[in-house]
Amino acid sequence: MTYIASIRQRGQITIPGKIRNDLPWLDEGSAIHVIVNDQSIVLKPYQQASQKTNWKKIWDKIALARSIKGKKGNLAAFIARDRGTH
Repeated sequence: MTYIASIRQRGQITIPGKIRNDLPWLDEGSAIHVIVNDQSIVLKPYQQASQKTNWKKIWDKIALARSIKGKKGNLAAFIARDRGTH
């Protein structure tokens, strides 16, 4: 389907009501991707990359950092002592 819209003074475009009703992601305040290709503009719903946080990996790295031992004991104890001197 083709619709006609006009560009207003500050570059604003009103998306026709029929399109807004048919596409639920076009609600007021919705974030959208604006993609510019040569002579066209494409609007798509904004979807943030869904990366789940791998908490096991994070806690494993924390445990590893806490277990590192040097001449002055483990890293966590060193940091705790160091913070106490400032």
